[in-house]
Amino acid sequence: MDYGEFLSKVIDDGIEAVKKDYTKDSQAPHLHGSVAGFEMCRVKNPVELAYLLLEAERNTKNSRMAQEDHDTYGFKRCYELEIEWVCNVVSALLMHRGLPVVINPTARGVRKAMDILLHKVPAG
Repeated sequence: MDYGEFLSKVIDDGIEAVKKDYTKDSQAPHLHGSVAGFEMCRVKNPVELAYLLLEAERNTKNSRMAQEDHDTYGFKRCYELEIEWVCNVVSALLMHRGLPVVINPTARGVRKAMDILLHKVPAG
């Protein structure tokens, strides 16, 4: 599985998961922020992901410091968290391949990466 396929699978699985997690109307900002975070990661290389995460972290911090309303902060925080998740799982792949990581992967990130790698369905 090449990097692009792997990244797309992480993103697609993530979007599917948040659509199941955020089903209430009151959670709409969280859902929209999460989906936006995942979509921003598409076709990004690891260096671009690192910069994207730094920017998202800064935006969340600024939102918190400015005491923005709950929905705005919720959107930005979920946006950041999903970018961090993609960086986590991608970093597990990179670590597996002996390459520099974006962030230190967690056990959950490693499990997700291995799940993707081990359950690849052969092409047609």
